[in-house]
Amino acid sequence: MREGGAFKGPLPILLAIAAVIGWGFALYLVNARSSLQTELAQQNQSVGTLETLRGEVTALTLETDRISGERDAVGAGLAEQQQQLTGLQDQITAAESELEQKRSGLTEVEQQVAPLREEIAGFDTARTEAEQRLSVSTQELANVGERLTEARASEAVLQQQLSVLTDETARLTAGSSEAEARVQEARDAEASLQTTLTSATTDLDRITAERDALSQELQDMTQRRDLLAEDNAAATEQRQSVQAVIAQLSEGLAARSQQLAEVERRMAVLQARETPVDDSELTLEPGAYTVGPLTMTIGDDGGFVLRNETRGEEVIGTYAVNEGVLTLSEASGDVGETPFPMTCALRQSADGLVLEQAEDQLCALAGLSLQAAE
Repeated sequence: MREGGAFKGPLPILLAIAAVIGWGFALYLVNARSSLQTELAQQNQSVGTLETLRGEVTALTLETDRISGERDAVGAGLAEQQQQLTGLQDQITAAESELEQKRSGLTEVEQQVAPLREEIAGFDTARTEAEQRLSVSTQELANVGERLTEARASEAVLQQQLSVLTDETARLTAGSSEAEARVQEARDAEASLQTTLTSATTDLDRITAERDALSQELQDMTQRRDLLAEDNAAATEQRQSVQAVIAQLSEGLAARSQQLAEVERRMAVLQARETPVDDSELTLEPGAYTVGPLTMTIGDDGGFVLRNETRGEEVIGTYAVNEGVLTLSEASGDVGETPFPMTCALRQSADGLVLEQAEDQLCALAGLSLQAAE
């Protein structure tokens, strides 16, 4: 990390160590070479033989190899130290980044602490004033020695009052916040109550008007009830007398109705016998009919169901009525030996529709009457 143009950290020390190692190794090589050359000159002068020189050259070669190995080892150590140096630089960069983050956090904390410092300054001012008052009291105590005991007691009281004032200030601050919240709640409640009061006043006026109207209506209805009670009493007497007459008339009307129904039935039978009917115009309305022991249901969709309730047998199929002829076809179910399609002529009789043989067609239901099922 750089501050004020100076670099503080382990990087310069590592660079210095690496430089010292490099220079030391170079000086070592130079000194070794000079020493070898001096020793070679001395050997040449003292021995002067080729074999001795070759032996010395071999020894020097070995020594050179050893020195080269040491140099390579030193170079490897230097590379390792260089890697360590790179790692340290990365750590320094990370530390600088972390320091910047901490500085940013410190700035935020200082911003948060500023209001607290102002509050503390206020308490310091109050404390300073209290200390000034305490100083004045102390001076008075110094001037008045005979009141030393009382002054010390006063000082203790002032210290206690200062502590109490500090606690009271904190309590009043918290109470002030709570009071403000309660005042706001009270204002909201007052506004809500005012709205409710306005609505209630409107409802009260409306209910009062409705009550007055209902009272007047109740009074009118009471008068009408009294009149109706008088009319009802008169009507009750009249109804009782009328009911007796109605009872007599009802008995006579019932007897006359029975007689009239019998006469109408006889007239219908006579008309049916006397009025000729064109059998070719007869047809069947959809519904349920009894055909002897069977029940035949004619549907709107052109289908029929022929059921024997006693045996639990049932035949279904389609039907058609054309010029007074009923044709039952496409029968399925409990057909047995009954031949289908079955063609029967319709004939009107006094007892209703009768099924008959249609020319040379086979009709297993011939002779049976069709009666509408109840």
